[in-house]
Amino acid sequence: MFELRAVTPRVERLRDRYRDAVPALDAERVRILTDYYRVSDKEQPVLRRANALHEILSKMPVRVDTDELIVGKVSEHFRGCSLWPEWGGYGWLIQELDDGTFDAKTPADGYMTLDKADREYLRSVEPFWRENCISATVDAAMPAELSTLATAGVLSSGPKGNGAVPSGHFNVDYRKAVERGFGAIKREALAKLDELDGKITGNDAENYYFYRAVVRCCDAVVVYSKRYAAECRAQADGPVEEGRREELLKMTDSLEWIMENPARSFHEALQVCYLYHLILSLEGSYLGLTIGRVDQHVGDYLHADLEEGRITLDEAQELMDCFFLKMADLFMSGPVFLLRSAGAYSNNMRITIGGRKPDGSDATNEATYLCLQSSVRLELHDPNLSLCLHKDSPDELWEAGLETAKKLGGIPTLDNADRIAEILHNRGLAMEDARNFCVCGCVEYSGSGCEYANASGPFSKAFVNVNNVLLQAINNGVNPQNGKRGGPQTGYLSDMQTFDQVKEAFKAQLEYFLDWQFTIYAICEYVGIREMPVPIASATIDGCMESGRDMMWGGAKYNSTGVATMGVGTLADSLAAIKYMVYDRKLCTGRELLDAVLADWKGHELLRERIKNEVPKYGNGDPYADDLATWAIHLFADKVNSYVGPRGVHQAGLYSAAANIMWGYMTGATPNGRGNREPISDAATPSNDAEKNGPTGVMQSVLALDSGRFGNGLQFNMKFHPTSLRGTEGNEKLRRLVESFFEQGGQQVQYNVIDSAVLREAKAKPEEYRDLVVRVAGFSAYFVELYEDLQDHLIARAELTV
Repeated sequence: MFELRAVTPRVERLRDRYRDAVPALDAERVRILTDYYRVSDKEQPVLRRANALHEILSKMPVRVDTDELIVGKVSEHFRGCSLWPEWGGYGWLIQELDDGTFDAKTPADGYMTLDKADREYLRSVEPFWRENCISATVDAAMPAELSTLATAGVLSSGPKGNGAVPSGHFNVDYRKAVERGFGAIKREALAKLDELDGKITGNDAENYYFYRAVVRCCDAVVVYSKRYAAECRAQADGPVEEGRREELLKMTDSLEWIMENPARSFHEALQVCYLYHLILSLEGSYLGLTIGRVDQHVGDYLHADLEEGRITLDEAQELMDCFFLKMADLFMSGPVFLLRSAGAYSNNMRITIGGRKPDGSDATNEATYLCLQSSVRLELHDPNLSLCLHKDSPDELWEAGLETAKKLGGIPTLDNADRIAEILHNRGLAMEDARNFCVCGCVEYSGSGCEYANASGPFSKAFVNVNNVLLQAINNGVNPQNGKRGGPQTGYLSDMQTFDQVKEAFKAQLEYFLDWQFTIYAICEYVGIREMPVPIASATIDGCMESGRDMMWGGAKYNSTGVATMGVGTLADSLAAIKYMVYDRKLCTGRELLDAVLADWKGHELLRERIKNEVPKYGNGDPYADDLATWAIHLFADKVNSYVGPRGVHQAGLYSAAANIMWGYMTGATPNGRGNREPISDAATPSNDAEKNGPTGVMQSVLALDSGRFGNGLQFNMKFHPTSLRGTEGNEKLRRLVESFFEQGGQQVQYNVIDSAVLREAKAKPEEYRDLVVRVAGFSAYFVELYEDLQDHLIARAELTV
């Protein structure tokens, strides 16, 4: 039986403070970076980024708060956030300050305070960053055709803002940092420089500057750790309780040692992992940055400390709790639309636990269970957990994972370790590296510390809206929402004599837009990515030190790039509606159906109701709709997977975060009866009102999609009423369902166990449901901190539960 451990008074205080503190934005990082960027424009990009990091880590405020055992903050505030102007500037912030949006934000919009002095300073330097951010460089390089393409609402790219968000979604080798330390990495880089001294030929100059940058980054990391050591010592020398003084002195000793040298204990291993992750966040605020397989990073240290009696399991749990609370408090700033899509007060961070070791044996250890305990007891929506399961996973792990997910809004997600390893192996990873995968961002997969998977595409522009592809396919390349032509002229539904002609039009539009997606990716990689290397990450990623190349330049052992779509349910049901109503049953003409869609169903209500009630729907195991889903989405995946970019292969993904709401705003009415601007369906999940045959029907539809084609991840959300999964018997039912799904090739599943009545009450009385965590899509969130449209979508999704 999975029993929850007691939460210590220290952790209760830290957790209460975390939930009570009002988030604050500050300008300190901008000040440091602006001063440096104004005098460094002639430096080589990789050295400039390394030197900028050294400036930041040497000058950012260091803060150690009462009760903390794991230290490090991205801001001077207890719960603070910085700005990263080098990517896209922060014109959004100035606009929000000018029009009042910033101060009118709610928690659902990512409300933060910002003091007057910082506001004035940020206004004064915003023109500098508007001209000198990487987005300005990338935007200037975009082809003129992008202005027309953008009107289609298919691609994520537009005339402006193409480099505004970092690529992110990668995993460095935290274990290398823990076990070797950056002192050893620096020595390795210095040895490489000695070999190049006076002997640079061919392309060696790239290697030379890369190794110099690594040396500078290693120095910066050590400086940062020692600054925290000095702060701990200063506090220990002040008026503190004796017990706290001992803690501070122990932390001083650790922080003086770690980062430069190998960790010596479980506590130090956790601190190294967090501090390295914090430094990466300070360097670039990379969306979907994952800390990877934490239980594998620290598990051996925990086991040794327990065996030698240096720590008790209760003390270890308290340390893991402190670690989780620190991870929970790393979040991003940004405009309202971005925070609503990616989740306010989140950076979509992911911890992967369980799974297999590289040799194929089960990887479960004591730290695996500590991670589950920390999530569920502290009721945290971040960091998100992925629990990797396989046929050799212990029964105790199944029970702990299922019980945690039932209590904590779909955390952890359940991932099919063996199927994912097989997919990554087919992508080119050696089996030992494939088994050692981790989950990035929502559901994207990567080798741990050995691959730059670039799952979200260059500058996080991964998404392709396949439902707008269909609308333009049946409307002669014109977007019905704005009346502008974005795609090729493929004719009107009213003129298509057979359903095969509809399919050909869809295929032509899809290939056209994907070709442009690849073109834009290549331009972004050529123009923008080389200007923004990440030597602090590359220092530990396998392949980079060996090749002397930054990960952004293709130095990693493995390389790939992600392209994703969503809304399979909407697309499949729309294709089914066209086929059923116009061609198979001839219940209406193509002209009548197209007119209804273009009119947003106004004046065509009876036709709309007939489509909703009579046409077969994806999500019920019905081949009529499922075959269409398979045809369309495999067409997308096969085209994506056939492309090779500047660093390597492309990989298709099927996920949405909460972007199905935002993309819904930009999608006109669709043939399945969905209205203009309404949400499209979530990732591979059926439309909210489509499923009629229970969970097995839903799973059969998802299994119709070949998960092997989606090496970039396939997101599948399920929902259950609490009464259907009550107690031990409920866990057994859920386990059998998941095992069956995995045995048939299912890649991943995540679920909410919630009553829609509870969600309605939480929306009406948010103060009484402050800590209610719900699964949104690839992330979970506090329900009361979600914006209203997303709350309503989740309520509707929970209405038909089993």
